[in-house]
Amino acid sequence: MNDDRPTGRKNAFADRYGSVFGRQQGLMLKMAGLASSECSASGPWIEDSAGARWLDFGSFGVHLLGHAHPQVVQALTAQAARMGLSSKILANEPIVAAAERLLALGGQPLDSLILANTGSEAVEAALKLARIATGRRRILAFRHAYHGRTPGALSVSHGYERHGALLTDGQSSFVDVGDLGAVEAALATGTYAAAIIEPVQGEGGIRPVAPAFLQALRDLTRAHGVRFVLDEIQTGLGRTGQLVCPVAPDIRLLGKVLGGGMFPVAAALFDSAQFGAAARDPVVHASSFAGSPLAGAVVNAVLDVVTEPSFAPRVARLGEHCRELIAARIGQHPGVAQVRGEGFMIGVEFRDMSDAGQMIIEAAKRKLLIAFCLTAPNVVRVYPPAVIDEATLMDGIGRFCASVAALPSRDPLPSKEPLANA
Repeated sequence: MNDDRPTGRKNAFADRYGSVFGRQQGLMLKMAGLASSECSASGPWIEDSAGARWLDFGSFGVHLLGHAHPQVVQALTAQAARMGLSSKILANEPIVAAAERLLALGGQPLDSLILANTGSEAVEAALKLARIATGRRRILAFRHAYHGRTPGALSVSHGYERHGALLTDGQSSFVDVGDLGAVEAALATGTYAAAIIEPVQGEGGIRPVAPAFLQALRDLTRAHGVRFVLDEIQTGLGRTGQLVCPVAPDIRLLGKVLGGGMFPVAAALFDSAQFGAAARDPVVHASSFAGSPLAGAVVNAVLDVVTEPSFAPRVARLGEHCRELIAARIGQHPGVAQVRGEGFMIGVEFRDMSDAGQMIIEAAKRKLLIAFCLTAPNVVRVYPPAVIDEATLMDGIGRFCASVAALPSRDPLPSKEPLANA
């Protein structure tokens, strides 16, 4: 292992990082007190090259099962010893078993799926399915949405649509969550292939969407022959305290937690009756890497964990307790606008974006890893892993609240929407 501990005025690792990924990125690591490299991890803890232990409440939604979950590690290593990637000519048992279990979890009428390596790939597959099946181009998306960084996914991500339009035809429209009138008016034009939405908008600021709106959106899309896509890449498999959203879509997207923090894998589950020949069109999606025995082994291990009867209810219970505790302890802080979320998907909105940035630094002083939302950088996310014990969870919430208390005092400002385009 290379020694990247600070020497003199330089930090060798942060400088090396900056030299290959950009000087600004290296400086940001130093300024935030994150200049050592991560070396090992287990459960909710990460150990860095200086020997410090960090409590991980960040990880961008990937590590709901914590780091190096023993069941996932065992499945991955055992499968790797037998066979890794697929020949793509013969099929393999692990991925077939995983697909069967995913479809059972996804619920009727979903009866087929496309496997992918990343959530963005799954979004692309969904958009292609809908456009091929309907012969239409337009996609209806929502303000504060985020669906990924490939061209199609960018085009339906609020604040990034102009980037996506550079590489696509840019045929996406955005309406406010909750505005059924705007949804109805858009879909009535007969030009939309699909509507796509997250049950809890993640990178847009941890914004739960009312179940009644999701069901109404389902009903309107069905009435207008528009395919309904639920993007549960960040919310699904227990993060919000439920395994999947109870509303029945035409396409359900899963990812992040699906890889158990060990292997990149995502999936688009769909109702083949709604897509006809498009569901069999090889142009929709093909991959040299997706659908491997390794992916299948990992997905099966993850499903073993998250479908245990107490798993999701525990996340729901502890998540609610954490939100209440955070709101009670820092909700009246002049810099805090709102505490919201579901399960272990919690967002704290700050009135001033600089406070959110300072929070990362204050949390780092307390060896707590947190991150802000990509398109709402004034919202800091709190994403504990589900495997955490309650004492460590309360320790982490204590560190978070202490970080808020340490913020410099400033005159209260009205909450403002940040610029959504980074």
